[in-house]
Amino acid sequence: MAASQKQNGQGPISDINVTPLVDIMLVLVIILMVTAEFTRYKTIPVNLPKVNAAAVKNEPHRVTVTIRKTGDIFVQDKASTSLDNLFEQIKSAKATWPDLAVIVRAEGDHPYKKVLTVLDKIKAAGASKVGLAVEAEKTY
Repeated sequence: MAASQKQNGQGPISDINVTPLVDIMLVLVIILMVTAEFTRYKTIPVNLPKVNAAAVKNEPHRVTVTIRKTGDIFVQDKASTSLDNLFEQIKSAKATWPDLAVIVRAEGDHPYKKVLTVLDKIKAAGASKVGLAVEAEKTY
């Protein structure tokens, strides 16, 4: 008797419609995923060279060294005044994290000698895992 009342549109419906709840939750999950991706990288903007390379697996302890076109050097988004200061910062980070990986980000049209000098200082500080950041070329 109760089933016939529901089909005719008479009487109260005691079921909860969860479809709008699921829709709202899916939208919130998508918003969370998108905003988490944007807040993941807070770095100094540089023009990276484009190469055709595979993605590098992230290391658990990573230090980013950025070389701007003007010659300014940044360690973890903080200005480093000189190469000696860079050496000390990498050396103390290596003492804290033995499995330290250093990622060097330099502008694509930056002088090669300056990048090599920075790489030499990083290696001298004891960092054995050093990589160069590049942007992947879009292949069609």
